[in-house]
Amino acid sequence: MKNNRKIKPVVGCWVKHSIRGAGLVIGVKDGLNGITLKVAWKNTEFDRTDVPLSSVSSGFMPGMEVQHKPASKADKSLGEGLVLKTRSVAGFDQVLVHFSELGASRWLPFERLAWIKGVKHRFSKRDFGDETSPEKFRLKVLAHAIENWNENTGSLSRLDIDPLPHQVHLVHHILASGHLNWLIADDVGLGKTIETGMLLKALEQRGQADRVLLITPAGLTAQWKEELHHKFGLSDFRVYGDNFQIEEEREWGMYKHVIGSIDRFKEERHLEKLLRAEHWDLVIFDEAHRLSRRQYGLKYDVSNRFQLANLLRSKTKAMVLLSATPHQGKSDKFQSLLMLLDPERKSEIETLALNPEILSEMMIRNNKSDVTDLAGNFIFKGKTTKAIKVPYDNVMRAFDDSLQSYLRKGYLTASELGQTGNAIGFVMTVYRKLAASSAKAINKALKNRKRRLIEESVAIIDSEDFFVEDERFYGESEELLSQNGKAKEFFAGELEQLDILIAESEEVLKNDLKIKQFADTLIPNILAKNPNEKVLIFTEYKSTQEYIKHALENQFGIGCVDLINGSMKHQDRRVSINNFESGGQFLISTEAGGEGINLQDKCHIMVNYDLPWNPMRLVQRIGRLYRYGQKNRVVVFNLYSPESMDDQIMELMQERIEQVVGDLATVSGEYNERLGDEILGEFADLIDVEGILSDSIGEGITRTTERIEDALQKAKNAASMQRELFEHAAGFNPNEAKEELNITSEHVKSFAKGMFIYLGIEIVEKTHKDLVWHIKIPEDLTIELGVRKTRWEVTFDRKLHAKRENCEMMDLDNFIFKFLLNKAKSYEFGGLSTAIVNGESLNGALVCSYLRWQNATGIRQRQELVAAYIEQNKKPLINSQVFSDWLKSESISHSSDITFDTKALFEQSEKVSSDLLESKSNSLLHPDGVYPLAAAVFE
Repeated sequence: MKNNRKIKPVVGCWVKHSIRGAGLVIGVKDGLNGITLKVAWKNTEFDRTDVPLSSVSSGFMPGMEVQHKPASKADKSLGEGLVLKTRSVAGFDQVLVHFSELGASRWLPFERLAWIKGVKHRFSKRDFGDETSPEKFRLKVLAHAIENWNENTGSLSRLDIDPLPHQVHLVHHILASGHLNWLIADDVGLGKTIETGMLLKALEQRGQADRVLLITPAGLTAQWKEELHHKFGLSDFRVYGDNFQIEEEREWGMYKHVIGSIDRFKEERHLEKLLRAEHWDLVIFDEAHRLSRRQYGLKYDVSNRFQLANLLRSKTKAMVLLSATPHQGKSDKFQSLLMLLDPERKSEIETLALNPEILSEMMIRNNKSDVTDLAGNFIFKGKTTKAIKVPYDNVMRAFDDSLQSYLRKGYLTASELGQTGNAIGFVMTVYRKLAASSAKAINKALKNRKRRLIEESVAIIDSEDFFVEDERFYGESEELLSQNGKAKEFFAGELEQLDILIAESEEVLKNDLKIKQFADTLIPNILAKNPNEKVLIFTEYKSTQEYIKHALENQFGIGCVDLINGSMKHQDRRVSINNFESGGQFLISTEAGGEGINLQDKCHIMVNYDLPWNPMRLVQRIGRLYRYGQKNRVVVFNLYSPESMDDQIMELMQERIEQVVGDLATVSGEYNERLGDEILGEFADLIDVEGILSDSIGEGITRTTERIEDALQKAKNAASMQRELFEHAAGFNPNEAKEELNITSEHVKSFAKGMFIYLGIEIVEKTHKDLVWHIKIPEDLTIELGVRKTRWEVTFDRKLHAKRENCEMMDLDNFIFKFLLNKAKSYEFGGLSTAIVNGESLNGALVCSYLRWQNATGIRQRQELVAAYIEQNKKPLINSQVFSDWLKSESISHSSDITFDTKALFEQSEKVSSDLLESKSNSLLHPDGVYPLAAAVFE
């Protein structure tokens, strides 16, 4: 064979000679006659001779463990692997190596491979290293454990808070399932944004989140972008239509992490552009209950939003849906969401009532009644709701009587006109809501109506304009649309009746008992104990918002009030929130703040100046304060006028709902407050309060009460069925991850400290109650790190890091911490095998291995780190708490007197790990193998 090989072998390469047999290259020299190799021959213990490169070929054999040595310093090593096959192609010897870390096999020139002694070889031969090997073993295992725990939970990435157990569990459960098609249905306030960010960070570490599309309600795109950046360091996301536009298909290649508005993307021209993009690794829909598809007989009524999701289903590997209220009493709509997740299970989903257990594979739900903090304490401190009655006087009664007369005439006209009267009925309903909101709001609306009649404007509302896509802006849209009514009278004598109503409303405004009750009594009482108490105030309408602002500033000074409403830009809303949380005292928000703003850190008191007809909006309002991070009991004040029929109905409704919820949430004779909150949220979804109120004007209070009772009974039945169904969903199970090697911040801190000692990084001092470490890095390490500065501040405390601009957060996104991890994991670091003096707690062999699974296409889907502890004549232990605690220790002694049969112990550990691999394999997780990374004997 003609030898045209010109590749220089690396030291450690195995070669084969026609006479001497196999040998290990221990030296390489360039001479006048070409390259000469110094080889230690396998069959002769001391025979080391020089041979020309041209006289040898590959000596590698299947089963050998090797390390890839790149030809250039600019190239990255593929790491350590196992030889599978050898071959010769055109005079070049090549070796097929499986690199378990990469999850791939490569044909490589044999000259670029060095033979290494792996874990099994060293442990079986009792090659336990020197005095430093126990600590290196600990640090190596910790490095792998920290990375693996983050890969499976995302909890050690760049976050601005410590994640809660239920959030860690949720991400862990999804990633352990073998697929990413999940409906995340946690209660309002349990942190779906945090869970999504953690999931994305874990997928990012796995290399499975290269292309991500996140679709949200219109008002939340910018907020998602900001939270992903600030909370998780996911800074590549761009908002379609705001941060970038797409003109040509090829431009999508520049945007791999995209956030878009559901109502923008569902439009034909934007949808067409979106569908030109390449396939996505993951598509996420926030507020997924808005994806409406209802079944009528054998046909479906599909909304544009659902059509968007359905089209994207074929453009992505996986879809995640987020919704605290996915069912809403509509089984067909709920089943449609499940079909989006897994279209192939259509027949099973259509018969969900017969096989509800499939929910455990598609939906995960955590309830406020179950979740705890890291110490096991319930995180929600509860809430108190107080109804504040607004007194009526004769002036208000006179106006209310006149308004009821006006409304009845308007509704009667609308009814007589049929469909063409919809616009009149719409305006009447809005006027009722405005009157219940504030005297100022109805006064302004009535004046606008009179002016329009006098000016004889021809603007007409089309019935299609009544529908507003984003429910948060419904009230403001109603207020605006009601100003554009027909320029002719709704009924004969309307103009004269408007004059009476306007005059009477002006009288009410002169002595408005509601604003007085609010500004002169309620607010001073709230501030009596704490003059600096912050108060969040909600109203549906901008005119009421301005009215409240004026009253508060008159009493407490200009600048004490900030506003949020639907006409504000996201940046302006952000400024209002920042002002309120820093120096402000009152924040008045319309429904635009009912979703998306989170104020639990600085505020726990809310006032509902008016009550929305949709009770779910009230639940969502309260959710701005009653959520994870709230340290106080939330107090909610609801203002209402008991003599107003609409307020009377709302109060009756609230009272009856609370009674029914109280009955359902009473377990073993004791009321469960957290469970009551969940049931209240479900009830709010299921009751058509708006329909009841709309019809009440012509039915009277008696018939309306009957309808409320009927609606409550239906809602109670639906809620019971829904709760029974949701029992089958996956939920927080504190035992699920117990069998894994759980990693805490203590492990992270211990690892960093140990690596600092090993690398000669000096901890100069500790400040801020030892939370900030001032370190000094040796000059030679600064070159490896690619920095010039030698002195750094580092911390392991997320809250402190947020306050100190130049302090490095030691998490898995930090460049110093990544450097420490890579050092400890490297083959050169050592610690693969050791013997440890440990006293009484451990007395056997411990082998740490990766269990790995692939998907059906051979791509790694999951890996777990398993520490199998084998003690003679005892049952093996997997990831024991004793070993987890031992990993936090720093002082370890090396043992030189080992009596165990290490080969037999290692084989036992392999059997234990293989059995575990098999038990966790399924149709989605195909076993890849068991890969040992370090082993130790404890005596």
